[in-house]
Amino acid sequence: MKEGDSMAVKDYAKSIIYGGLDGIITTFAVVAGSVGGNLGLTTIIILGFSNLLADGFSMAAGDYLSSTTSKEVDNKDAFKNAIATFTSFNAFGLIPLLAYLLVNHLTFLQDHTFAVACVLVSFALALLGWVKGTITEESRKKEMLRTLLVGLLAALFAYYVGQFLGALIGTIN
Repeated sequence: MKEGDSMAVKDYAKSIIYGGLDGIITTFAVVAGSVGGNLGLTTIIILGFSNLLADGFSMAAGDYLSSTTSKEVDNKDAFKNAIATFTSFNAFGLIPLLAYLLVNHLTFLQDHTFAVACVLVSFALALLGWVKGTITEESRKKEMLRTLLVGLLAALFAYYVGQFLGALIGTIN
């Protein structure tokens, strides 16, 4: 392989961070909205995985298409960025669903599934913020707190929208 043919992880940093953040935040927003709307376990898993795979593909396609708008980026590199986005989106986006996938196997999760999901997501958001701070050489603490705050605010918003819509639809039916 010639020098310059291989790309370091740092070359994919934007795609990894962007995909990972969006994967965690949007998937957890789906979970939080479903919990707020008092939907069942099956619905949460179906909506969560539908979001995970469809939005992950959409993000990857968007990364590819936006990367190919620059004449400096060739199609091969744009495709690699898209794969990094898709992989990161799905790897990090799976975290909010872990507690729901394990609920039938771990009895303590049955009454605390959402709380465990919140802890897992908070840890993952903080970790991703730390990675972002390391890559960008910004304050790791600041990036961890900012990433955590944005992710949890999105989940809180989704939870209350789900709760409102659940109550609204419940009064209509």
